[in-house]
Amino acid sequence: MVIILAVGIFLRVYPSAGFSGLGVDERGYMVFLKQIQRAGVINYDAVVRVFVDKQYHRSNAVVPATRIGFLAPAYLCGKLFHLSEFDALRDTACAASIFTLVLCAWFGYRVGGTSAMITLTALVATAPLQIYLSQRALIDGYFAFWAVTCVWLAWENLQQPRHWGWLSAYAFSLAMLVLTKENGAFVVFALFGVFLLNRWLGLGKVTPHLLIATVAGAAMAVLFLAAMIGGPAEWIRFYLMFESKSRTNLYSVFAQDGPWFRYLVDFTLVSPLLVAFAIGAIFQLRKADRPGIFMAMFLVLSFAIMSVITYGISLRYAGYWDIPLAWLAGSQISRLACQFPRMRPAVISGGLLLIVAACNLYEYNRFFVRGAVYDPITAELAKASKLLKLK
Repeated sequence: MVIILAVGIFLRVYPSAGFSGLGVDERGYMVFLKQIQRAGVINYDAVVRVFVDKQYHRSNAVVPATRIGFLAPAYLCGKLFHLSEFDALRDTACAASIFTLVLCAWFGYRVGGTSAMITLTALVATAPLQIYLSQRALIDGYFAFWAVTCVWLAWENLQQPRHWGWLSAYAFSLAMLVLTKENGAFVVFALFGVFLLNRWLGLGKVTPHLLIATVAGAAMAVLFLAAMIGGPAEWIRFYLMFESKSRTNLYSVFAQDGPWFRYLVDFTLVSPLLVAFAIGAIFQLRKADRPGIFMAMFLVLSFAIMSVITYGISLRYAGYWDIPLAWLAGSQISRLACQFPRMRPAVISGGLLLIVAACNLYEYNRFFVRGAVYDPITAELAKASKLLKLK
């Protein structure tokens, strides 16, 4: 585990990505960070209201200033370590990616013991998308941390109902998730779907306390955002306007649309072996494998919700799917290793794990180092993989 964590942290900290420019979203976050520095984090609601007023007069939508769950920690990071705006945002995303890796190790150990801990951590440590998001000043890696935290705490609350410590941590994580990005709604809906299906899946015990914590955590964040914008009515009006303008962005129209299976295509291009093993695991699931069913159901439900969003499909939005995919792939690797009783299962499992990890690193080098992909949309991935011979 020491070696795996050291390798995973090095891959995230060492600046290996080929794209060295500044993306549109990154530039927008840097502007908001400068405004926080001038106004002070306590007065950030004034910055938000100025942004809202300007957004009403814009013809297109830009990254919103309401993502305070990411901007406030980045501001504190820059203030504490005297960093530039870009470095503060990037280091915050990198730290979140490292915390995600540690969280996966803890989750794997609690659910499946030492073997599951090593397998899950190794697969997440070398996941191409996770490495890349840790090296950019983007919100998606930070968002993935809170999404994975919510999924883990949802599982803990299913296993230990009415535990006030787990419930409080779960509600807080949901609040942070929604404060970070609007896509938090997809995670909340997917978790609610899992809770509703629990009657037939038998994953644990869904109590009224758990449902209340789910609603309360998300509601607290929404109310906080509404207060910053000017009230619930103004919040609804703003987000309806923002959503309609998001659908008219030329980049969104040309680059972030496609069929319902686009995410499957993109993940297969970036992490082919991980997806292959994960799909195999889904078809091998049995009722006794409750963690696998939990991960599979969350993955399927969130996939179903996010795949129907018009002009809003990008692989980095679904960065948190790497973790349930890695869990399912790891379980399939362990299952295959047990099919050869004459050989030591640990040797076969370790060999397969090394092959998948090596494939992950090869794909990271192909897409994000040599290919210098900034936004991993299908067209850029196809070009970097030489499926398209375009200049």
